[in-house]
Amino acid sequence: MAANYSIGQFSKKTSTTIRTLRYYDEIGILKPAFITESGRRYYSDNDLIKLQKIVSLKYLGYSLEKITEFIHMNDWNLKESLSFQRKEMLQKKLHIEKVIRALDHALHIMDDDGEVDSSIFISLILNIQMESEHKKWLKGFIEEKKVDAMYDIPEEKQLELNKKAITIYSDLKNLYGHDPESNQVQEVIKGYMEIVQEIIGDDFKLVQELYDMGNESESQIDTHNLFHSPFTPEEEEWVTKAMDIYLRKKGVIVDGK
Repeated sequence: MAANYSIGQFSKKTSTTIRTLRYYDEIGILKPAFITESGRRYYSDNDLIKLQKIVSLKYLGYSLEKITEFIHMNDWNLKESLSFQRKEMLQKKLHIEKVIRALDHALHIMDDDGEVDSSIFISLILNIQMESEHKKWLKGFIEEKKVDAMYDIPEEKQLELNKKAITIYSDLKNLYGHDPESNQVQEVIKGYMEIVQEIIGDDFKLVQELYDMGNESESQIDTHNLFHSPFTPEEEEWVTKAMDIYLRKKGVIVDGK
């Protein structure tokens, strides 16, 4: 078929920039039907159809590398490819929803509290990001229904709990170095445990199980990497002591004592 369109004409006809057309030529996804000795590119109606395929596949989320592969295939299983791409897009959708949720939580907290300690902020984001991994890990130790119930919290309530947790983390960082048994520190720990109880209920047996899992043997997954802490190692040790004191008073056995 005759090469009817100069690169400028083809660009206008297809609403594709000349720069993009040159790039497509460079990577081999869409080469001109003809190039003159002076280097002028010309495109045909066949190229127009091919470009329409490229635009459609890009819209469906395929990479240019994958589109190039498809364009040059004689036997292309379209249904299988589309099914695979749909799965990929669903994964991306879930990721985007998680990112939007994390942003909503961050903005909600900052609207009222202003600046937040960076380590606390990062902890919040990472724990939202790892929520699926948290649930999977917990279901290896706790009844599945209990785990699902722990995470089946309305978004508005989750925002409120996260906001409370941020305040408590900040208070604990400010109190670091005080006697972990002091009334001031224990009041903050009590506030934290109230958040835990809102999530799991007044089941201190479950609290015991969760606490024990945090001190699992080396053969288990490193919970410090799975459940990100906003505290430095020194702060973490101090908070753990304060938590031990609180739990013992509530009758939870700590380290077999």
